[in-house]
Amino acid sequence: MLPARVILLAATILALSQAALADTWPLEVPKGSVVVTTIPRTFWQVDKNDRASSSGQPIYFVSMEDVLDQPGWRRRGDPYCGDFTLTKITEYKPLGKLRYTVVELRNATLDLNLRFPPGADIKTDFQKVVIPGDWQSFQNSKDFHDKVFAPEARGIFAGQLSGLPEPIKLSLFVTACSCRGNLGTMAFKGNSYLAVALDDDGVVYDSIHLNQSSRIAKVINERLLDDIRAFQGVANLGGIDGVKFTVRIYFKNFTNETLRASDGLEIYVPLGLASKFANQDITSQQLMDGSVLILNGNRVQVSLKL
Repeated sequence: MLPARVILLAATILALSQAALADTWPLEVPKGSVVVTTIPRTFWQVDKNDRASSSGQPIYFVSMEDVLDQPGWRRRGDPYCGDFTLTKITEYKPLGKLRYTVVELRNATLDLNLRFPPGADIKTDFQKVVIPGDWQSFQNSKDFHDKVFAPEARGIFAGQLSGLPEPIKLSLFVTACSCRGNLGTMAFKGNSYLAVALDDDGVVYDSIHLNQSSRIAKVINERLLDDIRAFQGVANLGGIDGVKFTVRIYFKNFTNETLRASDGLEIYVPLGLASKFANQDITSQQLMDGSVLILNGNRVQVSLKL
C-alpha cells in the first residue's frame, strides 16, 4: 500500500492539473442542461488511464481536433442515440501548462469528455457538435433527418434494401443506434443479414475470475440478448434472413497486466429464431444453439450457464 503522504501528493497534483472553470463559464448552454451530441461514435475513445468513473460507469473522450479537422466528420458513422447532462468544464494543466479543456457530459450509463485544444473557440466549436434538448426531440428534427439519417441511409440501405419504406429504414437505423452499433448489410452462406457492429462498452473482464467461455456467456446474457430482441421485429422484411452481431470482448489479468487483450465474437441469428425467442417460445440457449457463433475466426458452441 502506498504511504498516505504519497496518496495526498498525487491527489493534490491531480487537483491542480484539473482546475474547474467555475467563474468563467464559456458556453451559451447553461450547466445542467440536457444536450445531444452529433459526434459519430467512431471518434469516441476509452481513456486507458481512466476507464471508469467513481460510480463505475465507462468514461470515453473525444479529441475535438480529430473531429473538426475533417470536413465530412458527420458522415463518419452513427451518433450516440441518447442524451446527456452538461456537468462541468475543467482545464487539464499538467505542470501548469494547459494541455486541453474538458467539457464533461454524463448520463445514467456513461461519461463523455470533449477535449478542446489550447486556443480553441470552445463556445463556437461546442455549438458545432452539441445540440440543446433531449434525444427524442432531436430524432424528430429536420437536422437529424438531413444531416444524420439521410447520408447514412444512402450507404446502408442499398441493393435489395433500397426499396424499404423510409419509416422502416429510420426505425432500423435508430434501433441499431440505440444498441450502440453501426448498421450495414452482408451475405453469409447464401443468406442476407443486417449486420450490427457493436461499440466497445468500456468493460474489461478479469481473466482470473472469468475464463473465455464465461466471458462469452456473460456478454451474450447481459448485452446481446436484449439487442436480438430489439431487432426481431424486422422478421417481416422481404429479403432479410437474419441479423449478425459483431462485438469485441476485452479482458486482462488485473494483478499483473496493464494492457487489455480481446476476443472477436460474431453471431448470425436467423430472424425466425429471434422472433420465437422474443415471444418466449424458445430459451436463450436454444436461440444460441440455432445460431452460428464464430470466435476469432473459428465456429464455436456456447453454454450460457455462468
